[in-house]
Amino acid sequence: MFKLKNRKGFTLMELMVVVVIVMVLAGIGVPVYMNYIKEGKKSESYAIIDAVNSGAKVYFQRNGTYVGGTMDNFLAADDVANATYFTYALSGLAATGYIVTATEAGSWAPASAKVIYTVTSASAANSDAGTGTFTETGW
Repeated sequence: MFKLKNRKGFTLMELMVVVVIVMVLAGIGVPVYMNYIKEGKKSESYAIIDAVNSGAKVYFQRNGTYVGGTMDNFLAADDVANATYFTYALSGLAATGYIVTATEAGSWAPASAKVIYTVTSASAANSDAGTGTFTETGW
């Protein structure tokens, strides 16, 4: 057997331990990072729905109803047109409320993933534009 007097460097075992530690950290970090990215993209839907809601309230105060409203009437056409991660649709336009649906566009989320904002209980007589609730489905 040879004895090395000036031994420099790392043994194979020490290198393997370091590799295992790095792999465990990466195994934990990558899924957390991917979820962080998904939540960041999802925030686009909340921001644009908020813009639609703000314009819808102005429309309601002028007209006393949500009937006849469009993204353009709700002052959100530019926001919707420039959206990257979702497509947006208005539905259920009534005197007392409406629904905005943001459906994921692309392959970054499950195909059925949606963020839905529903406004109800609006009253022109009370100058109340209604209350809204967010619902997430398909995540």
